[in-house]
Amino acid sequence: MPEGTLTPAQYEIMDVVWQAGSDGATVAEIWHTISESRSVARTTILNLVDRLEKRGWLNRRDADGGVRYSAAVSRDRTSTALAGEFVQQFFDGSAANLVMSLLGTSRLNADEIRKLRDILDQAPARPGKREGGRP
Repeated sequence: MPEGTLTPAQYEIMDVVWQAGSDGATVAEIWHTISESRSVARTTILNLVDRLEKRGWLNRRDADGGVRYSAAVSRDRTSTALAGEFVQQFFDGSAANLVMSLLGTSRLNADEIRKLRDILDQAPARPGKREGGRP
């Protein structure tokens, strides 16, 4: 995995790059997409893209029409890693504690709870894990 985690603004940039696919995106394209939903300076996007590239989140390549950036890590792999870090940091590694927290705040509706039950019923048991998330 690349170095460090992602801030919300960095994740927003990664989202644009993932949506661009294998062709990647230029800084101008990233800025244009993000500026459609919120006000942001192009230099801010340039600085964030530069940091993401230096930390290994983005690959840079020269192409006709400028420099293009593509994701060094897939969206799925990134989501899995970030979710795991979040659960470890805030729920002592316990996904069950995360779900209980969500249930306690009424953020899950009946349909989402059914989906979770289906996911859990289909998930293979992982050996070596105990309650609390630590092996």
